[in-house]
Amino acid sequence: MPPNRFLIVDGYTDEPSGLGVPPYIDVYPRYAAGVVWEELGPHATVHYVTVDELRLYKWMSRLPTYDVVIFIAGVTVPGKYLDGNPATPEELIRWARIIDGPFKILAGPAARFGLGERGGTLAYSPRDFQRAGFDVVVSGDIDVYLRQLIKDGQERAEHWRMRKSYAELGTAPVKGARIVRMHRRFGHGLVAELETYKGCARWVSGGCSFCIEPLYGKPRSRSLNDIIAEVEALYSNGVIDFRIGRQSDFYTIGSEKLGVDEWPRPNPDYVERLLRGIRNVAPGLRTLHVDNANPGTLVRYPQESVRITKSLVRFHTPGDVLALGLETADPRVIKLNNLNTHPEESLEAIKVINRIGGFRDGNGVPHLLPGVNFVLGLPGETSETLELNKVFLEQILRENLLVRRVNVRRLLVLPGTRVSRMKYKSRARIMVKHRSFIRWVREHFDPIMFSRVFPAGTIIRNVYIESSRDDYSYGRPPGSYPPTIRMPRVLPRLSLVDVVVEGVASGRSLQARLLER
Repeated sequence: MPPNRFLIVDGYTDEPSGLGVPPYIDVYPRYAAGVVWEELGPHATVHYVTVDELRLYKWMSRLPTYDVVIFIAGVTVPGKYLDGNPATPEELIRWARIIDGPFKILAGPAARFGLGERGGTLAYSPRDFQRAGFDVVVSGDIDVYLRQLIKDGQERAEHWRMRKSYAELGTAPVKGARIVRMHRRFGHGLVAELETYKGCARWVSGGCSFCIEPLYGKPRSRSLNDIIAEVEALYSNGVIDFRIGRQSDFYTIGSEKLGVDEWPRPNPDYVERLLRGIRNVAPGLRTLHVDNANPGTLVRYPQESVRITKSLVRFHTPGDVLALGLETADPRVIKLNNLNTHPEESLEAIKVINRIGGFRDGNGVPHLLPGVNFVLGLPGETSETLELNKVFLEQILRENLLVRRVNVRRLLVLPGTRVSRMKYKSRARIMVKHRSFIRWVREHFDPIMFSRVFPAGTIIRNVYIESSRDDYSYGRPPGSYPPTIRMPRVLPRLSLVDVVVEGVASGRSLQARLLER
């Protein structure tokens, strides 16, 4: 007899392609719930809880009442989070040891690649979690494993199996959409991540040394109709904020050469049909943003990329960000780590995005801006590398280009990535220079750029208050890489306000006052 009481514990995920830390909900819990309801019927018991709620004793005491407890976790690109604390390796290991009764499953990036707490460290491996007491560590797709578990039982379910195509998902994304109603942020700016394809086009050449995306193998794409049907289901369940975030390059969605060529030619018609379709089935959506873009694609296919950028600006909502994976401005490090672009290409991509998306409607935020990602600690890095990074950012300032955010993170070495097999080590003096570079970005570059992107008088709408301390409230609007906004008064958590920017509070936050609705 198959199990009939399931609990999904969302330990939050953060990957190069995909974000599931509140206010975001990623695809893993939705797919998992959908498979159970597809196989056992809509009345099967599937409950969902976030890891922040699990840390409360009342939830821990309820775990023995379930047949199966599924932990979904895995931060592979660590960041700083305002409204959620992802599950740590130590927590997962402790829970695996103390929870008695249910069949315990670990899934998500932690189960496939391992899990670290911060950059500059080695990660725990999936084997560490297996030894800790999980009954199974699902290194494959959780939806595939759950379908086999329900149909064939524990002994025959294959924890390693990946779906061969998205057709194997069936109607799980649609049926699992209602899990959003159990999220603690439901009705308060919950952003649903949308998946278009898995993997990286540069899988052909091995991809970047540090990245997990090539480890998924040949990229596999979802059908346009399936994506739109999922959006319709999410929208009918109350979601009005969306991000097309689960792909390594927005410009290669729907490309016929994805998985064949390292640099597949973009398909502007497909992308426009996708964006138009989303708008048609979710006419009252509030947020439609995107995430990753490969600057190399924009440079190699300028005509197609311009068409896609214009379509995005036409159908999305303002405040959007295309995150560009520069990683480093040092040509030697780029070559050694097989990175995807050179600084001059990234600069050209930044100019294209500024030209098409940098305008404002009224006194609001710019429609579409680039973001820039740096990874510190890559093999081959020297003191000169960090100076070249500064030169690149200084050129952006000199040319009066707008960049929505600069993300600087230290390398997290995950088992299975090529960097884990490369011989190198970060020397102490370079680590000191890391801190100096980060401080320069936060104290010099960010305040200048924030004052340009968000000048005094800018109106930012739909800001959710996420925390309060020292007589200040901190909030963010839904969407991609939203600014943190500080207000000098204590407001109820998750209250919704509109604000007027007064200035830059610090390198990564804005000072604002309430705008009367």
